[in-house]
Amino acid sequence: MKNQILLITLSLLVLFVFSNCSNESSINSEKTVIKSSIININLKSEVENLVDLHCKAINVLRKVDKGDRTALSRSNAYRKEADKIARDLQNKYSSPDEQEEYTKAYQNALVNCPSVK
Repeated sequence: MKNQILLITLSLLVLFVFSNCSNESSINSEKTVIKSSIININLKSEVENLVDLHCKAINVLRKVDKGDRTALSRSNAYRKEADKIARDLQNKYSSPDEQEEYTKAYQNALVNCPSVK
């Protein structure tokens, strides 16, 4: 039951991060930006870092049941750091195409999180 709650919470966090995103075209729509593989590698690395923080937050929360009194504060620290990174990534990758790549990279990285399986 707790795993389901944590998974739902994580999903809501992701939805919240992207709720402010729009599909508006940029003012300079006639200019086409070609994405390089360097950007994709950078995005993948940043997203993996974000997912790692989410996984750590979830895993630390599991220690609360075992009586670890500091687990909640540690989990909140991971969550706050993850929220900051998510906001930064949302601003950095703001175009609809970049948002789509971000979402795919996040989902792929989430598969490697042992706490979500």
